[in-house]
Amino acid sequence: MKRCPQCLFLYPDSDSQCDFDQTPLETVDEATIEAATRPPKRRILPIAAAIGLMLGILVFAIYYGLSRQPQKASAAIEPQASVEPVGPPPTTTASPSPEVSPSPSPSVAPTPKSSPSQPATAHTRATSDPVSTSGPGIGTRQGGKPVIMLTSGGKIEADEVWRTKDGVWYRRNGMVTLLKRGQVKTIVTR
Repeated sequence: MKRCPQCLFLYPDSDSQCDFDQTPLETVDEATIEAATRPPKRRILPIAAAIGLMLGILVFAIYYGLSRQPQKASAAIEPQASVEPVGPPPTTTASPSPEVSPSPSPSVAPTPKSSPSQPATAHTRATSDPVSTSGPGIGTRQGGKPVIMLTSGGKIEADEVWRTKDGVWYRRNGMVTLLKRGQVKTIVTR
């Protein structure tokens, strides 16, 4: 066989010059042709390892992206709570002690009746004691127990009720619960 020294194209023994660049051909043996046409084994292994590594990274990136996607979608789907006014805003009074109160709410002054056609709103006083250690009768009013009227139409009779920035807290049978402001229509005394 013959080969062009410029473009390394192989020709049969009958040709004398290259068809592409008109260079005279040289004669080569079969071992040289086989060595030139066979890819070396050393290059295959690193290339295969690099391709495998890239595929592994790609699969991990796709898996990570898909596993994080439902959390974003569920956060976007959750409705945001609407804040509705719950009667007139509470007025806060200064605490006689300068220390920080462990109670979850500030003291709230009761609001007077506005008209006979609307029920009176009641705000019982909050204690400066921790919620679970207040004694009997603290936070109750002489006129009766406070009733929380819900926006859904239901009502909750409570032992004590107070408002905070988080919502409306109430105590009933020694158990303290938080209602979001959007759930409470008004608070009345019965």
